[in-house]
Amino acid sequence: MTSLEVADIVSQVDSENIYRHILKLEGTRHPIDTPRALEEAAQYILSEFEQYGLTVKEQTFSVAGFSGSFKNVEASIKDGNDPELLVVAHYDTVENCPGADDNASAVAIMLEAARVLAKEGSRNVRFVGFSLEELNPAFTLKIREITRNLGLTDKHNRYTSFRTRAIMKNLHELHRRYWTTGKSQSEAFSAAREQIGKQMNEAELNYVHEMELLFKEMPANSWLGNTSDVGSVFWVERAIRAGMRMSGVLCFDTIGYTSNKQHSQRFPEGINPQMFQAQNVADPTVGNFLGAIGDVNSGKLVQSFNAQTGLDYINLPSACLQLPLNYEQMEIGMRDLLRSDHAPFWKHGIPALFLTDTADFRNPYYHTAADTIDRLDFEFLSRICKATIATLIDLT
Repeated sequence: MTSLEVADIVSQVDSENIYRHILKLEGTRHPIDTPRALEEAAQYILSEFEQYGLTVKEQTFSVAGFSGSFKNVEASIKDGNDPELLVVAHYDTVENCPGADDNASAVAIMLEAARVLAKEGSRNVRFVGFSLEELNPAFTLKIREITRNLGLTDKHNRYTSFRTRAIMKNLHELHRRYWTTGKSQSEAFSAAREQIGKQMNEAELNYVHEMELLFKEMPANSWLGNTSDVGSVFWVERAIRAGMRMSGVLCFDTIGYTSNKQHSQRFPEGINPQMFQAQNVADPTVGNFLGAIGDVNSGKLVQSFNAQTGLDYINLPSACLQLPLNYEQMEIGMRDLLRSDHAPFWKHGIPALFLTDTADFRNPYYHTAADTIDRLDFEFLSRICKATIATLIDLT
């Protein structure tokens, strides 16, 4: 396919569609607090896929210790028996979060790319919307029960004092810091307690003790599919059992927020700006570019996406990085790079590209009630969608 033909195809991306999808999906989509909204999101994705004339499938799964079921929603363009390329995004949110950036922005890009490519055909591409990326609802209920029984939260899951709110926020930030550098969940809570235990009252210390016990029998690497990425782990394991051949995965998570403020961009431990292949990025400490990260097996995806972002009819500011590491090596001390649905693909050696605005390394509204549509950059999202379509054409 010539460059002019690709340019003509990507020109069909319509920002109005991207906006419409996010507007429709915005709102807490939580398996415990708003299960109806979560189901409505699944049905919206399904109906959009059907309108594009794609072959659509629902995959239903359950979670041990929690009543009810959940859905992964997928659609495919089939052309022969060649290995498939996947475009994936989760559609659930954390509690009390409208989830415009995380992750309606990614679902919108997936849907608009599906619409444009459905008219083209002649390639093997599958689109999958995952549920339960954010949390395991059975596990969340256990934690809520513990905090309520200790008097730390009320029936609406709000902290009962400002002081406790500050202490718990600090505790969980420390826990995450220790966990992302390789400790088990239990060890991370213990390390956090050692650091701030003297500031904590009896109920707060008892909470940490309960967390240590809860996680004690959980090995450091058992979080995937247990506490998060539940839907994608379920999907990947069954796809492998079914013998599905996958040539690569584009995983979008939290992709619509930009900032032109100095020092608005931070990086995970062990990652620095000099490691990236940058396109149209004047200052890597300014958060106005898309991050794209691949593992040791994902070089072809990294190079293709990087090339497409630099095309003059796309011109997407991006920073692409292929790490010479596999899943197990990142598990040891770089878990920040495993915090989405690309992780189960990497774990099974399947090439995957993690595409993100870097979430809490840039967006101050990440996982808050302020994650709303008015904070998103729609020109940026349009360019991401165009780069996605061009990459899928290039790779197929």
